Amino acid sequence: MKKKTKKNTIGLLILMMITIPVISIKPILGRETIQTSANRADVPLWMIGDSWTYEEHWGEFTYYPDGSFYFRCYQNSTITYTVTNTTGDTYTVKMTSKNIQGSFAIGVFRWTLTPFIKYRRELQIQKTDLAEVHRTYESKGPVSLFVGRMHFPIPAQFQVFEKEIFTPPMTLMPFPLIARTNGTLPLIDHTGYCKLSLYWGFLPLLIQPGFWYCTGPTTYTCEMATIEVPAGTYDAYNVTIHNEGGGKHDYWRSYYVPQIGNFAKRSIHMNWHGTEKPYCIQEIELVSTTYTS
Repeated sequence: MKKKTKKNTIGLLILMMITIPVISIKPILGRETIQTSANRADVPLWMIGDSWTYEEHWGEFTYYPDGSFYFRCYQNSTITYTVTNTTGDTYTVKMTSKNIQGSFAIGVFRWTLTPFIKYRRELQIQKTDLAEVHRTYESKGPVSLFVGRMHFPIPAQFQVFEKEIFTPPMTLMPFPLIARTNGTLPLIDHTGYCKLSLYWGFLPLLIQPGFWYCTGPTTYTCEMATIEVPAGTYDAYNVTIHNEGGGKHDYWRSYYVPQIGNFAKRSIHMNWHGTEKPYCIQEIELVSTTYTS
């Protein structure tokens, strides 16, 4: 009996040695569904805790009928996008920001942001193609306010809240990405709500209780490019989207890098209602990421 038990024990140990390495590497292979080749990248698989930190430079402008500025906004910050939920068909991605600098102007009011501004954004992103389903945005805190030609600031409190829904979801990177291809993306309805005010809502400056507008149809091209950002140098898929009604300077350009599972650089230039006047300008570059392919 002792010899038989020993033999069985040795057999069990051999079986464990064979199976344990397979079990232990399964968590590392959590992204095994991703497929890449020399000229193709499939949609990445994100996990809770994946994050990407970017340097962002952003400007937004609206105009009076005579073409003069009505609203102007400039903002620089370091932003981190973190995956917080992967339940269902979408990812929940929350954004936090630091090192915020910027200024706003609307009508006779203008103000500069202080380091105490709180800023957050939440996105719902479709798993099948990373298209945006909807987003919410909120910023609030103390600012230095100037009125008219005043050269000295008045302490004030600023807050803005915006919610936007995209139908169908807004595609910025039409997966699978295939180099040297082009195509057409559908028209997108944008619906939502926006409110900008001072002094805890007692001085409303901009209210859009139920806005609607559409973009598209849009065309896109996908090419390969080598880019350099603070996080490093990458070979990327350069996806450039043009709005057919937006003029020649209206584009969204995303540089997707498979090894980071996201874009490493994005440039956006949107025009105001089909004119050549800028409406939204954004430059984003990757600083670091926790994503591992």
